[in-house]
Amino acid sequence: MMSRPMIIDAHVHIFNQGIIENVAQKTEMVRRLHQEANEVRTRTGIKTLEDSMKTAGVEACLLLPTAGPEKIYKTNSSFINAAAGSRHIYTAGTLHPDYLKNRDELSRFKSMGMRAIKLCSFSQGFTLDGEKTIALFNLIRDENRHNDGNLFVILDTFYSADKFFGTPAGHNTTPALLGELVRGYPEIRFIGAHMGGLDAPVKEIYEHLPPRDNLFLDTSNAAHTLERNDFIRLLKSHGHEHIVFGTDWPWFGYTGEIRLIEGLCDEAGYSKGQKASLFGGNIARLLGIENRLISH
Repeated sequence: MMSRPMIIDAHVHIFNQGIIENVAQKTEMVRRLHQEANEVRTRTGIKTLEDSMKTAGVEACLLLPTAGPEKIYKTNSSFINAAAGSRHIYTAGTLHPDYLKNRDELSRFKSMGMRAIKLCSFSQGFTLDGEKTIALFNLIRDENRHNDGNLFVILDTFYSADKFFGTPAGHNTTPALLGELVRGYPEIRFIGAHMGGLDAPVKEIYEHLPPRDNLFLDTSNAAHTLERNDFIRLLKSHGHEHIVFGTDWPWFGYTGEIRLIEGLCDEAGYSKGQKASLFGGNIARLLGIENRLISH
């Protein structure tokens, strides 16, 4: 384990056994994404997550819930309660273009100091360029314009979601669609999960997701699907201030992921301070929690 600065995992899921089994049985997808399908069955629940973090020396993590429109309030409440019981766990909130009370949920997030909004278009069942989706992003943009500007959006990306889950191809978050949002909403900071395009052709990531002030990429899973040179190229081009560390826990464990990303950062020429930004500093600033955490 490296002598390291504070580590915050910006991409964590809490799944029930049903979801885990459903995904783990998609053997071709598991193989393609190099997921740890055997180990994942033991990685359930907040207590297991906290124990895993403590063992690996991870200071904090961010939970990423999603839900259909009928379960938005209930899901957010469940994750808020889970995070409230731990000083190491934070949570995003989720919204949906078809949910009728997104404005009320944003007010609830703000009252609790929550800044992160997680969206997963393929699993939640909407198109990124649909009329209701545009209205949702307009709402988030207006909140940022008229208030403190601290809301940011984490967008899951899985280029082949339609192939493996049978969802409409139009619901996939592709590099092109994510890039349109980043350009169209400069008032919103975006995190493109999985370095902007899980299982996407890397040329599309390069073309549609060039470095921008309001674009961040998270490392989760991507080091297992991108060629090593391509991952390093993204580290160099986007820079240490716009990359955040994520594991996609429970699909990947901490020790291996920390070691893997640190090695890639070394190959990209990152200094100790630059690695500190990637591993914890950037997401801490986005969440506004820099002063609440103590470095190891």
